[in-house]
Amino acid sequence: MPSLKRITIDAYMTVEAALVIPSAVFGIVLIIYMAFLVYGRCLLSQDVYILGFRAALLYEQQGYGTPAEYVTDHATEKTEGKYFGSSEPEIEAWQSGKEITVEGKITTNHRALYGYFTRIPDLWESEALANLKLHNNSKTLRRIKRTKDILENHVKRERE
Repeated sequence: MPSLKRITIDAYMTVEAALVIPSAVFGIVLIIYMAFLVYGRCLLSQDVYILGFRAALLYEQQGYGTPAEYVTDHATEKTEGKYFGSSEPEIEAWQSGKEITVEGKITTNHRALYGYFTRIPDLWESEALANLKLHNNSKTLRRIKRTKDILENHVKRERE
């Protein structure tokens, strides 16, 4: 007859695996998820500024009446296919005097948690704003050169 020895095994490894491993996996997934959110926000800031900068430089050369027309015409071309995990950005632009303002918005869908955390909203919006001033460098240079020429002519007349 086999001996009936009692074998005892400590269960602390099972409890640790049941509590710590899911927490660690959740933390890693949360970090990756937040990295996508930050990536989308940084990309939006960059795209909004680049669109405004190009509009300030190129809108007259390419035949647009205002920088806002340039931005609305080139926004999808600049932003398509880059925003992973977020909606395509909504970009608006307007001009006030010699200042161009470009604003962009994206929405990131956060339903990955499937309602386990009810206080975390499902949709997060990110916004970026760029204000750029229009500079007409050729006009400024002409004005400086003309002022310099007038001063030189004035100095010559006083010497004579």
